Amino acid sequence: MVSQRVRMMVTVKAAPEPSRSYIDTVCVAGVRVDGDVREWVRLYPVPFRHLSTAQQFAKYDIIEVDTLPAKNDSRSESRRPIWESLDVVAHVGAKAARDLVLSELPAVTMCDLLDGVRAHMDAQSLGIVTVRELRGFMVSKHPGWSSAQQQAIQDAIHQPALFGEPPQPVAPLEAPRFVVKIRYLCAALSCRGHQPTLLDFELAALQHRGRFSSDEALRTLILKKFRDEQFHEGLRTSLYVGNIADPPKRKSFSALGIHHVPRGSDWGSTLF
Repeated sequence: MVSQRVRMMVTVKAAPEPSRSYIDTVCVAGVRVDGDVREWVRLYPVPFRHLSTAQQFAKYDIIEVDTLPAKNDSRSESRRPIWESLDVVAHVGAKAARDLVLSELPAVTMCDLLDGVRAHMDAQSLGIVTVRELRGFMVSKHPGWSSAQQQAIQDAIHQPALFGEPPQPVAPLEAPRFVVKIRYLCAALSCRGHQPTLLDFELAALQHRGRFSSDEALRTLILKKFRDEQFHEGLRTSLYVGNIADPPKRKSFSALGIHHVPRGSDWGSTLF
């Protein structure tokens, strides 16, 4: 297979999940900036915690990486990265510069995305969708890793070292304490509501940092960071969303991250 080099602005790092091959992996998504047309791209698998420090990119970094067609994934946005080729090129620190890239994407609502995959399972599988009205923000206890996920972690520990080199010591991945769901109306006027699970890497990281806090304190911290600071009258908030590779589950979209701009700004009309 011929590889293709991808240059992209990272917008999404999903929370890590157990992996039989890599102990744990994350799904990374972003916007290609290496051509005249802006389009979504998904990179998977990404053994993020097991990459070298120099390779551990941040949200809104510009990265370049060689990629191959995805295995067992027919979604057009999906590519399989060759991580030895990864270069972190720059960081897009200015919010206006990030928003300029996002504004060049085709406008879509969550209802549009769902209609698309109902018509064809390989329809658009990534997007940024405006939250017209927040109707609920639920924080509940995580059930813990399933027996299959626990076994995957154990199997991966006994696999040969990643990339043929001795791995850096990394603690086994712990399940987060809480699951977050967001109930909202998208920009479609006929929307009857959506309730995705938030799978943001930053949510997992916050829970890890607060692992010694009480349940009440950690729940309060989650609500402050992901609800109160990102959904209020002064902001126009959107969600990065993506669906699941398994064809029978393509109609299930998760919230992969949160993005917002000041409500009075002129950017964002293209999202409607």
